[in-house]
Amino acid sequence: MDPHVDYESAGGGLLQNIYENLITFNGKDPTSFVPLLAESIPEPKVTDDGGLEYVWTIRDGVKFSDGTPLTAEDVAYSFWRSMLVGDPNAPSFLLTQAFLNVDDATQLVDPEGALVGDPETLKASDAAKLVAACETVKSAVTFDNASRTVTMKLVHPWGPFLATLAGGPWAAIVSKQWVAAQGDWDADCATWQNFYGIPSESGIIRDKTMGTGPYILESWTPQEEIVLTANPNYWREPAKIGRVVIKNVTEFGTRFAALQAGDADNITLGSKADEVQMDTLVRDKCDPETNQCETINPDGILRVYKGMASTNRTDVLFVFEVAEGSTFVGSGVLDGSGVPLDFFSDVHIRRAFNYCFDIDTYIQDVLLGDGFKSKALTLPGQPGYDESPTYEFDLAKCEEEFKASTLTAEDGTPLWDIGFYLQLGYNAGNTARQSIAEILAANIGTVNPNFFIAPVALPWPTFLRTQRAKQFPIVTVGWNEDLHDPHNWYVPYLTGTYADRQNLPREMIDKYAVLINEGVKETDPAKRGEIYAQLNTQVYEDAAHIILAVATRTRYEPLYLKGWYGGQNHNPLVNNFYYYDFSKE
Repeated sequence: MDPHVDYESAGGGLLQNIYENLITFNGKDPTSFVPLLAESIPEPKVTDDGGLEYVWTIRDGVKFSDGTPLTAEDVAYSFWRSMLVGDPNAPSFLLTQAFLNVDDATQLVDPEGALVGDPETLKASDAAKLVAACETVKSAVTFDNASRTVTMKLVHPWGPFLATLAGGPWAAIVSKQWVAAQGDWDADCATWQNFYGIPSESGIIRDKTMGTGPYILESWTPQEEIVLTANPNYWREPAKIGRVVIKNVTEFGTRFAALQAGDADNITLGSKADEVQMDTLVRDKCDPETNQCETINPDGILRVYKGMASTNRTDVLFVFEVAEGSTFVGSGVLDGSGVPLDFFSDVHIRRAFNYCFDIDTYIQDVLLGDGFKSKALTLPGQPGYDESPTYEFDLAKCEEEFKASTLTAEDGTPLWDIGFYLQLGYNAGNTARQSIAEILAANIGTVNPNFFIAPVALPWPTFLRTQRAKQFPIVTVGWNEDLHDPHNWYVPYLTGTYADRQNLPREMIDKYAVLINEGVKETDPAKRGEIYAQLNTQVYEDAAHIILAVATRTRYEPLYLKGWYGGQNHNPLVNNFYYYDFSKE
């Protein structure tokens, strides 16, 4: 529930109802923005040192849900905290890159990055350096309560800056007074290191909230349900739906029955295959661009919008060095009953897995033909996307790469002869990810019957913790853009969030970082595409991922539910639901 630490779609979708940002998306357009807690969107001023300066005026009369007024100091504090407390599992890099040109605040203490993701060593660092790092962060965002202004200084122009401020809870505004009262950081530069990198399950405000948004958290029963109620102190018109109950129901059949009976207003689909059953309830098929609808079944209870562009994708990641004590690597050695912790540090094994994945079967059987093979980590239409080599399904090449591996058992027996066993993780209830695991397991078992992959499902919170702890040797993951820019794909996959969870080697990360930094600073789309084309070739050669397919989005909703079309929920960058836009008729 901590907006500055949470970095996954389920939490982000919830938090957008409780907290608010300075700006937000202009309806369904992911590239257009409107003020929210700010009175207006200021024009930036170029500074003498080549940076940019934004001066924001904070909206007057806004209150937090406890009735206390929002101040400019709260806004500044929120950005300080977001940049300082987050480790590689958090979204803080989205702000530190823009404001300070570093991936992690600890690099202000040690520029070499030795402290990144290491809270205990950070705490033991030189006190003067720690204070100086905090003061550098504070100098990037200053405030004046009297004039209700916040001044933001960027070290260099940053094209996606407004998108970053609108994109998610990392830029959400919290109450400094309330956060400090919970025992969290009080803005003292002498203590920030004590709050850096606290695991999400141990966070001080992990289970409590207090924002300016249209809803407040009434209750949270982990693994069961979350209840939101309308914020009585909300600064705009009160929410039309006064109470929202979000239930955790893992079986699609149960969710479907609840929707059919009118006991649920929205349900999550586990895969494209679930759309077949949903289509039986559709009355109106509507155009997502024009909202023109055609009645196809007078007895139906839903309307549907199909064929919308997607900004997310599911992929498979290899972990180069699995954490000690993992229970997902079998025996933990190459003896036919397990794999060593560094199994996927062998590029031939990674390439073999890529060749063994049947992408056409995935698209046809799992996505029901409603998708296409990705050419790069990024999305169609983004610079460099089309200039990318890709792996094709080829069992002969899969076998060839496995045989090229130099990995052997203790007695010298080659991998091909001794075989292996490992488990592939996915989140329970996600039948699409389950199918990905099963397709890969079947094909690799076909190539060599001594190769065993066991798909393993874990509840979402456990799955996320296990993934972050680097316990899985191989895992299915999803990524939804934070901002509509290729930088937001390359950074998390190659140098940030997922690179950390995969334990990518430092030399590999540094190699990627050179081109990533060149690309984000280049303003000419053609030249940017050339840079990313080079990067895509490196990604292909290293094969650190199995890059899958992009599917289109589909939206089903009851006929009585209003407010989705054209609003925030129509926007592909908005996770789950922004309930303030909804009403029932």
